[in-house]
Amino acid sequence: LGPNVAGSWYPAGSGELTERVDGYIGGPGGAEPGGLAGQGRPVALIAPHAGYVYSGPVAGRGFRHLRRDSFARVLLLGPSHHAGFAGAVLPEAEAYVTPLGEVPIDSAAVARLRDLPGLRVDDGPFRPEHCLEMEIPFLQRALEPGWRLLPVLVGAAGGSAALDQVADALRPLVDPETVVVVSSDFTHYGPRFSYVPFRSELPGRIRELDMGAVERILALDRRGFEEYVERTGATICGRRAIDVMLRLLPGGLAGSLEAYDTSGRITGDWEHSVSYASLLFRASGPHPD
Repeated sequence: LGPNVAGSWYPAGSGELTERVDGYIGGPGGAEPGGLAGQGRPVALIAPHAGYVYSGPVAGRGFRHLRRDSFARVLLLGPSHHAGFAGAVLPEAEAYVTPLGEVPIDSAAVARLRDLPGLRVDDGPFRPEHCLEMEIPFLQRALEPGWRLLPVLVGAAGGSAALDQVADALRPLVDPETVVVVSSDFTHYGPRFSYVPFRSELPGRIRELDMGAVERILALDRRGFEEYVERTGATICGRRAIDVMLRLLPGGLAGSLEAYDTSGRITGDWEHSVSYASLLFRASGPHPD
């Protein structure tokens, strides 16, 4: 699978891509942007998936916290932007390719999951999809080699029962050797996205809308997050993937907002704006150095 948007959403050359991603992961902002560095092993991360010129610095502030740890598997969840379905889809392919090389897919996990309720195996939805691809170069640069990728696209159709099936199937795989990464942008504001809940004081009101969702996610409050999205209509593209993550994670995790930005601030054009956030979840207690 892939690469699909190399050369447009991020650099197609391995040298330029390495330099760009390393710059996002390594600076600026110091090593402890969210105040949780060193305070427990990372368990999950939510990171944005826009073009790197927009969301790369925010994503890097999250992925930098994975550099100290080694994992056997990355469970990468994201929304399907092009194919409509209920439940989730896994790939048939054996590897994901970026300009930085191949990442092996956890085929044993795919085989274990493929016949469970709510899941099916199909490369089709992955081929045009960008949301997972955008995270993989960060993982390639942040993690020590030897890990395998389990990419999962979550469909927009189906109700809560469909998400329950996906979470029930994936839960046994969320072990200490696995880190969960969710690919999602936050509010998509403006006529282009058919979402204009307000027309004044846009920077502050967009941030307030985003922080309402962030607060509930960091509290691992799945029902509160679901209710908030329904009440506000918040256009969070990966909300169902986030919902699955909230069903998967155990209680007692420490969550932090590592970085936040908007395309409106970056471009100065608030007629249309997409929000980006990195949220980190760590196991409680000191980091096992």
